[in-house]
Amino acid sequence: MMLPMMDVFLALLGALVIGNIGLLAAYRKPAQFALNNAVLLLLLISISYIYATGQSTVYLGFLSINQFSLFFMLLFTIGMLLANFLYYEFAENYCELAMLGALSLVGMLIVAGSTSIVTIFLGLELVSMPMVFSVLLAKRSLEAAAKLFIMASVSIALFSFAMALDIGGAGTLNLGASTYTYLMLFVAVIFIAALGFETSVFPFNVLIPDVYEGSPAYLTGTMGGINKTAGFAALVQILILVFIAYKSAFLVVALLSVFTMFYGNIAALMQRNLKRLLAYSSISQAGYVLIGIATYSPEGLAGALFQVFAHMFIFIGMLAIVAWLETRNKHTIDDIAGLSRENRYTAFALTLFMLSLIGLPFTTGFVGKLLIFLGAVNGGLLWLALLGIINSIISVYYYAKPIMSMYALEKHKKGVGMPGLVSVVVALCLLITLLFGVYPQPMINLVTAAAAHLFA
Repeated sequence: MMLPMMDVFLALLGALVIGNIGLLAAYRKPAQFALNNAVLLLLLISISYIYATGQSTVYLGFLSINQFSLFFMLLFTIGMLLANFLYYEFAENYCELAMLGALSLVGMLIVAGSTSIVTIFLGLELVSMPMVFSVLLAKRSLEAAAKLFIMASVSIALFSFAMALDIGGAGTLNLGASTYTYLMLFVAVIFIAALGFETSVFPFNVLIPDVYEGSPAYLTGTMGGINKTAGFAALVQILILVFIAYKSAFLVVALLSVFTMFYGNIAALMQRNLKRLLAYSSISQAGYVLIGIATYSPEGLAGALFQVFAHMFIFIGMLAIVAWLETRNKHTIDDIAGLSRENRYTAFALTLFMLSLIGLPFTTGFVGKLLIFLGAVNGGLLWLALLGIINSIISVYYYAKPIMSMYALEKHKKGVGMPGLVSVVVALCLLITLLFGVYPQPMINLVTAAAAHLFA
């Protein structure tokens, strides 16, 4: 049953791309929105069915179907479904964004199921280039698009350089363990640098806050929530499958995690703009994920994957709220003073998302950090776990500012309703954050199986 279902899966993916291109020419926004929702839901069902069969295979010679790739395929499909709601609600050029989003999804799925470094490269470029054009299409976002293009270009150059050295040092670009040499150690470091732009790792993330702030919030949610997840999917595959024997490379990852956490958290302390604050917060979250990867163990990697899952939905939920606030010309912490009086649901949701990023118990953020820190301790990286805990404490200070502002006593505040589609996105992200925080075992099983597959 695997191959017929894979045929259905690829047919749906083709229908998504071709349908968007065709409807773009006709410029029929409601029809395009309905098509995207229907196909994405069918894709989600087909991926879930394939996962339930428990089989692993390589389809068409380049698409690996296994527990790791299917885990990320599920995340990407759900993420793009949520992004589709936000595009329809906020974007004036929804038809163009929907078509570019369909191409990005194809790239994400290629990254998740890659069998070689070449397919990872092609998939990542199919993710990043449509996003550059998406930002470019938005009004007043030329500077953000230019900076995003610069980051993507440098990442492409470094990745291409690493591939050239890899083919010379290892003789293959397949995702398989390589023999230890100093040249290949250098290649590993170059790959980490190239993917550092995709995952917001210090020092390759210096333009990230400018890009996030300059882009519309609904696109910022896609970049920080979904595109970054694709970057981590690529980084994990290359490090674990190709460079697992290179302990020095994982030491580099550990050091970068420390710099990334401190850079993101300390810089966030000084921010008043909501999107810049969340940009630096997202950077710090990347540092926590690197802790799990640095353990080069199934336990630590499972924690990292859980944190990637948690961050994606938290970030999309927060940026959905910020996108709504932008339509009301609210951009800073001071602007959201008394938000709880205007819309209690919004204030509660944004508060809970931020508390989850701190690590509040019974949220996915807490479970992710707990798994990561336990993996680090069991992997002999107690010092790294302690630094991660210190950074979590630092984050309390800058998350407290918007939370206190929202619940400040402001007179003459009238109730303001949130658009229906935005409420749906926020509610789904909130539900996932709470459900898998209170009962995380099903998701722990998924990430554990995904991590175990790579190490197998």
